[in-house]
Amino acid sequence: MANIVKKYLLLILLVVIILPQTSIAQKKSKIDIKNSNTFRIERDIHPDITKFIGDVFLTHGNIKMYCDSAYNHEKDNEIEAFGNVHIINADTIHIYGDYLKYEGDSRRAALKNNITLKNKNVSLTTNKLDYDMDLNVGYYDQGGTIVDSTNVLTSIIGRYYTKQNLFFFKDSVVLENKDYTLYSDTLQYHTVSKIINILGPTRIENEKETLYSELGWYNTLTGISHLLKNNKVNRDNYQITGDSIHLDKQKELALIYRNVELQDTLNNLIARGHYLEMHKDTEKAFLTDSTLFIQINAQDSLFLHSDTLKIEKDTNNFNRISAYNKVKFFRKDLQGKCDSISYSLQDSTMRMFHDPIVWAQGNQITADTISIESQNNAVKYLHFRTNAFLCSREDSTLYNQIKGRNMLGHVNKNHLDTLDIIGNGETLYFPRDEHGIIIGMNVAKSSSISISIIGQKIDQILFTKKPDGNMYPLFDIVNQKRLLKDFEWRDNLRPKTKDEIFIWKASATKPQEGLKKRIEKAITKELEK
Repeated sequence: MANIVKKYLLLILLVVIILPQTSIAQKKSKIDIKNSNTFRIERDIHPDITKFIGDVFLTHGNIKMYCDSAYNHEKDNEIEAFGNVHIINADTIHIYGDYLKYEGDSRRAALKNNITLKNKNVSLTTNKLDYDMDLNVGYYDQGGTIVDSTNVLTSIIGRYYTKQNLFFFKDSVVLENKDYTLYSDTLQYHTVSKIINILGPTRIENEKETLYSELGWYNTLTGISHLLKNNKVNRDNYQITGDSIHLDKQKELALIYRNVELQDTLNNLIARGHYLEMHKDTEKAFLTDSTLFIQINAQDSLFLHSDTLKIEKDTNNFNRISAYNKVKFFRKDLQGKCDSISYSLQDSTMRMFHDPIVWAQGNQITADTISIESQNNAVKYLHFRTNAFLCSREDSTLYNQIKGRNMLGHVNKNHLDTLDIIGNGETLYFPRDEHGIIIGMNVAKSSSISISIIGQKIDQILFTKKPDGNMYPLFDIVNQKRLLKDFEWRDNLRPKTKDEIFIWKASATKPQEGLKKRIEKAITKELEK
């Protein structure tokens, strides 16, 4: 066993000793002058230099060099070449220039003026290039241009790893393609796969959109890209940002993940969430995961949340925004809840479906469907269609109630000031005297009713047709039915701040059986006054 170990140790020692010597011997091999028309030796002026003139051909290992004339520094194992310099490395790399200084020991070439490096279908031009023959890497720092079958790239600083078919660019990088132009601080480019690796602030522009990112990759052949840092897409009148953006040019598809924001600068709309799927050819967008829709208004912006948002074009090419499942919205003057909403930018109308509720100035209004119509970014009309019902709390135990087939609310300066009841109108409300004391309960029916609202209180009720009703005195209220059919107080569902639109409660609080006793107690206090 000991002998075997000794043999392996001896073998390793030989490898350690021999390999460096072999490498050194290879590096220090002399440059061979294979051909020249004439040569000159001036020992008194340049004792270590031999000048070769005319059709000079030199070799160094697998490297071939051609030039018009050359100075051979034999002592330093270096060559200076002048005029029509041509280097061939491993039969694949061709470098041309006006001047070359080649160090035989380090196998490094320094070229100046009118330089072109060709590697298969890739061409690099510059005026100053250093090339390491062992590493197969070319360096330039005074500007260069790279041309391949699909792209033209320029930069101040560059490295070309010819064996790996990889370029590294730095400082004022520009890539020009028939479909777009790219501007970057730092990037890598693979000349075979045509993939760009974004390593610094980068902007890609075409006729339709501009992309910005500081990290990611872009396939210049397929148009597929994945952006990973400070990403932004600008297209027409909208802007998209997100932690991660995946773009497919052929499918006209954009997928954006985490902290997504879509801004419509033309219509002052913002949509946020954590997943956005956008079809750029049809401008159809699908947004989900913690969605938030904002309609920006200088006086009072609207904030809306739902499980899912969808944006698409209608038949007249106007945007239509749809919100699905557990919809809530908040404005200071108006709040709402429903299962789904459709908002058309053509008529600036928001339509609410499936158990919709609107709260305005202390009034709760429900109907089978509700429409909110805006003009000049301000709410103008509220349409309540089929089974419309308005109620408001008069005090802790009494509720004003108005119902009808349809209702039309007139909004002035973000204030609901008139409400028209159209068909099967019923009212139940508690008027007060000049001292603010409840004097009784008024119950009336009329096919058409108009209500004036001041602040959060009903000011006047006008019956356009003679009503059928009665006024019950305060002491008799306890014995009367105080709730119209289908009454349901659901204020616990109302979002009281923009943050509460993300809170969803499954059920409403209905008036309790103990309400009668509380009403009796309240009436007794009023009578004592």
